[in-house]
Amino acid sequence: MIKNQINNQPQIFLEFSLPEHQTIKRILLFLKNVLPEFERDFHIQQPNLRIEDDISKQLSSYFQEKAKSENLLFEFDAKRGVDFNIHISPLKLGAASIFCIEAKRLSRQHNDYVRGETGGIERFKRECKGFGKHLSISAMIGYVQENTFEHWEQRINYWIDELINSSTDIEWNTEDKIIADDNFAHYKSSHTRVSGTSIILFHYWISLN
Repeated sequence: MIKNQINNQPQIFLEFSLPEHQTIKRILLFLKNVLPEFERDFHIQQPNLRIEDDISKQLSSYFQEKAKSENLLFEFDAKRGVDFNIHISPLKLGAASIFCIEAKRLSRQHNDYVRGETGGIERFKRECKGFGKHLSISAMIGYVQENTFEHWEQRINYWIDELINSSTDIEWNTEDKIIADDNFAHYKSSHTRVSGTSIILFHYWISLN
């Protein structure tokens, strides 16, 4: 298992741009600080992990250990259903989740970051079970297993353009595209769900090739 380097303090980002959701901002900053550490430790230890769920299982444990070391009262609950995602809730009995993380591989063999039965963005838009129907902000993590971030940014937005120009049973528009984010993540996007409510997704990518 990848181990946290507890004595290595993460770089702390203190600039906030969102006027509300103080707890959510803390989660976003936690992800921004901790994911580069996971990426670093992954390359140092070189675990034999290529399958999406296996990486996510390790990542969930990594998050929990790091949150504990920083005295953050969050619980990272790995949910395994059709797919594996991570729900974050306050550390108290019976607390509902306040954040959802969905992770996807980015490689030539995998094109479900956006669409399809196991599509990450699409399942948020469809309000599938376990995909934050009650939430207004959540996140996606991309495990980049080949090519560059720039390549995948263009590829993902190309897939969304295809959906915009196709006849689909849910609406896709330019707001669904990912755009660069300098505050909390690599990218963010805004999506209208089937109920008419909206959700903002922050996109964090780590290079695991």
